[in-house]
Amino acid sequence: MKLVIYQTSDLHGYVYPTNYVTDQSLGILKIGSYILKDEKNYDASLKIDCGDLIQGSAFSHYLSKKGITDNPIIQGLGLIGYNVYVLGNHEFNYGLDYLSNSYKLVSDKVLNANIKGLPFNTKPYEIFDFDGFKVACIGLTTSFIPNWEHESNISNLHFLDPVEMYRKYESELKEQSDFIIVCYHGGFEKSLDENMTPTEKLTKENQGSELLENFDSIDMILSGHQHRSLITKIKGVVCSQPLNNGQNFAKIILDTETKEVSYELVDVSILSDEIDEKLEGIFKEVQLELKDYLDEEIGHFDKDIIIDDIFIARLKGHPFINFLHEVQLDISYADFSALSLFDSAIGFKRDVSIRDVLINYPYPNTLKVLKIKGTQLKEAIEKSATYFVIEDGSVQINKDFLVPKVQNYNYDTFGGLTYEIDLSRAFNDRVISMKKNNQQIKLDEYYTIVLNNYRASNTSIYPCYENAEVIKEINIDMNEIIIDYFQKHNEVKVVDEVNYVIKY
Repeated sequence: MKLVIYQTSDLHGYVYPTNYVTDQSLGILKIGSYILKDEKNYDASLKIDCGDLIQGSAFSHYLSKKGITDNPIIQGLGLIGYNVYVLGNHEFNYGLDYLSNSYKLVSDKVLNANIKGLPFNTKPYEIFDFDGFKVACIGLTTSFIPNWEHESNISNLHFLDPVEMYRKYESELKEQSDFIIVCYHGGFEKSLDENMTPTEKLTKENQGSELLENFDSIDMILSGHQHRSLITKIKGVVCSQPLNNGQNFAKIILDTETKEVSYELVDVSILSDEIDEKLEGIFKEVQLELKDYLDEEIGHFDKDIIIDDIFIARLKGHPFINFLHEVQLDISYADFSALSLFDSAIGFKRDVSIRDVLINYPYPNTLKVLKIKGTQLKEAIEKSATYFVIEDGSVQINKDFLVPKVQNYNYDTFGGLTYEIDLSRAFNDRVISMKKNNQQIKLDEYYTIVLNNYRASNTSIYPCYENAEVIKEINIDMNEIIIDYFQKHNEVKVVDEVNYVIKY
């Protein structure tokens, strides 16, 4: 028997092939339409989603505001015939009610071996029988979620170690099946080879490599979370991870008689299938409502602030960055502001709609205000300054921010002060000036800084914030804060002057 396994992950609510500015080759409609046709070429199919499904796009943002009782994204995957769902970390961003309303339709297909206390019933694993050949799928989710998520969104939940929970169920899986698939919303923390050299700080955020090192019973790891686009064999185990937003997906063909496996990542840009009408019909009503919602005009700048080159914007500053700092400082009353310029950012034209805000800031990050010393501020800017290196006489991005995955979001700019960086100097000695109101910032004095909840909590990248006192939590999504800012001010004057200088 030829069994085809389709794996998606990190779809992030991208249904239509668009980011609502331009058409793009991505999304559930294109992938689902392909699968519904392609699966007919095989004896049986198994369809698995590895999490971060219901958050991350303008479409999913609108659903969260609409107060849904049934999530069309889940309905769509139901029509495609998904057999397995795994929860991702972003599934919790809109709270447990939204999570429960979304997944109640398929709770019997949610595989979850390591999250305890969910408001709906799940099971740790399922055995699928294909004419006597039994495939076990176990669902695991990164246990690092409490480091990012608001406590109110994960109240009374317990996130157990995925490796230890696989250990707990291993003997059952081996006894009951011929082939074991780990469906894991988490990535690989070490190199994708026999050496398994660490490629990031070993925080337990990603434990795919640890699973490979500890168990020889696993036949396949279908992973997510890192947005890495990989499919390979490590120690004889097929390991895959699709890109985010449905740009590609894994297709694996398993011969149940020989256990031979062939595999590929299917690039959505090469798909020419017509969109399945029944599948699209699930989303049409919401899509029409969404268009009206996105087109709602909320404010105006006195001129365009479009980002022509995002690398240059990060290096030399940009009015768009100034605006985001202005918004964060306005709502927080903090001394300083820290933020990253997301890869999706394109800037604003003079007239601003809700669509523009969600394109530029698609994540439901909230804000925290921390109490830090001047020394900690300097450490943060020094860390950020490692993003740039000088190679062959020009400024480049440090490969540590690109490999094994792109991490442009870990480069921060800072507002509420002026500062200078010299790239010719060694790491951790690049900050040559930090001033507020033309006065040097004192390293031994305390200040406040506003930053998003991810940066404030995930201190493995910016350890200077670890154990910092939380002065205030602003539990409103940043995109809502931006929308409120426009509705409050309506006419916004562009600030062109850049508050930092990076010398090279």
